[in-house]
Amino acid sequence: MNRIFAILLLSLAFLSVSCENKVSLQHNDISDEDIDVISDDDPETDLLTDLKVEENRQNSLSCRLTFSTADEKKTFVKYYSSTHSGYKIAENEAKNEHYFFLWGMRENLDYTIEIYSDEEEPELLATTGFHSGNAPNYLPVMNLTEHNAEKTAGGFVLFQYAATTYDHIFPVAVMVDTDGYVVWYFEYDPWYASSFGDVAWDPETQTILIALTKDSSAADSLAEEAIKIDLEGNILWEAPGIMSYYYGPGSWNHAYYMMKDGSVTFPQVIYDGCVVTDRIVNLDADSYGEIWSWDYRDFFEKPDCTANQSGDYYIDWTHTNSVTMYKEEGIVYVNSRNFSTFFKIDMDSGAIIWRLGKDGDFTFVGDNPNPWFELSHDPEINGVNGDKVILYDNGSAERGFTRIVEYTINETTMTAEITFEFDGSMIDKSWWSEYWGDADRLENGNIFVTAGFYDMQQISRFFEVTRDGEIVWELLFEKADDWQVSLYKADKFVPPLEFIK
Repeated sequence: MNRIFAILLLSLAFLSVSCENKVSLQHNDISDEDIDVISDDDPETDLLTDLKVEENRQNSLSCRLTFSTADEKKTFVKYYSSTHSGYKIAENEAKNEHYFFLWGMRENLDYTIEIYSDEEEPELLATTGFHSGNAPNYLPVMNLTEHNAEKTAGGFVLFQYAATTYDHIFPVAVMVDTDGYVVWYFEYDPWYASSFGDVAWDPETQTILIALTKDSSAADSLAEEAIKIDLEGNILWEAPGIMSYYYGPGSWNHAYYMMKDGSVTFPQVIYDGCVVTDRIVNLDADSYGEIWSWDYRDFFEKPDCTANQSGDYYIDWTHTNSVTMYKEEGIVYVNSRNFSTFFKIDMDSGAIIWRLGKDGDFTFVGDNPNPWFELSHDPEINGVNGDKVILYDNGSAERGFTRIVEYTINETTMTAEITFEFDGSMIDKSWWSEYWGDADRLENGNIFVTAGFYDMQQISRFFEVTRDGEIVWELLFEKADDWQVSLYKADKFVPPLEFIK
């Protein structure tokens, strides 16, 4: 790989546990070999038998709880420690054989596990315990600098992280809670994956889709580009193997999605001479057979360029970094960073319905000195024909600052106005990020922001800001003398756990 193309690729990329016996029922002896398992097989009790707590070796901050009841019972479990209030998980139906996956634990704590019958007057059936382990020691140091609990949205933050040097990049996904503690992780280390490129939580299936940033050494080997896992870390699906690498010909870039119908969608890299562009594809998840596609070259004239003999001159033309597809309604939204344009597209005809941006189809209403976004990331629209679009507006070097901006659009009058703007300048929290970034609406109205940097002049962070411009939660990442964490995007979501207060 030549030097200039390697720089282009780098800039585009996203760049011991034990179980403690605390069971209140009688127990068989536990041998040294069984130190990771606690079991109960007491024929004298008719409440609960065969109690077992087993560590999850893929994630030491979780364990598996199984037990039997003589009668069919609907049960629930509470688990907590002296310093962590913990969670409650309940079954949906009565049964004899019971299974719970207990997760979301913090590191190196003794958790009490209580099992109850799920009735109008719950009965405590048994109490046992589990000692949580440690997350990988290479995870970055994080510092919680702001936390207004009353105004912060509850939930977990799911993210993957890159770094400014390759020796600090690992293919790992992480969750942290609102107190800044690591509560979940997943490691995946095939030889061809240098890092995770995109990680997304699906609340309907309670699964996680992970796109892989495949190393260039995989160009001539069949290797998957994405996997889907459950919370236990079990791989439920793997993309078909292709012979390419991240940002290589025919591979994905920036965003990888699984649709409700099970198909996948992503910007697919196209090398057209010395022009690097992409087309939006919707593919069968198991065969990668094409279902639908959309190509910029059908609507825009690609720029002229001449590659020299070594092929080290490329024009990064479109640089798509976000796709939002509503297949049933036949609408897709596409964001081109380098066009500084957000497109609405009719999937049936491929026609561009409208373009939002400086040279687009909307007239700006208002007197904001910076009416339009520049080089933005991850636009989010509020529904298939929504009227509000929020963006992580990176801003050009000439403008010199990044902001979160929301546009309210009117498709009848074809007007757009800014109805929310936050650049941090009023509270001495301004920043500028030439690449990367994410802004997501939360259920409480706040906006969750990922501000991750590739330069060493700033510190990568997550923060949550209210509509009034107050930062109510902020998590800073470590920054060494010669490297720092670089964050592309993150999801803040409400996990399928009931938080004990």
